[in-house]
Amino acid sequence: MRRYDQRIPPVHFHPDAMALVVIGLHADRRWVAKRAREAGLKVFHVDPEGFPRPDGSWFEYPLEAPQTGDVVVRQTAADAISDLERLLNLDPTSA
Repeated sequence: MRRYDQRIPPVHFHPDAMALVVIGLHADRRWVAKRAREAGLKVFHVDPEGFPRPDGSWFEYPLEAPQTGDVVVRQTAADAISDLERLLNLDPTSA
């Protein structure tokens, strides 16, 4: 029987890639992040570390995948992508 990590297809990163943004932390993404680190890429994890329950309370869960040197962005994907889009569209001379 093959292990779960052996079922994840090979991931090829563009030679100019410097970072990988991982949205959510399911097992398949943990293996892709591991491979990115091995390729020398900086890994950014986007996960709010919890979710709202139907009663409005917050269910918190710890992230298991981040490693030393990774960056964790504690936001939903929608918020994080919107913020990233704004940052990438900034005029560097106006900062």
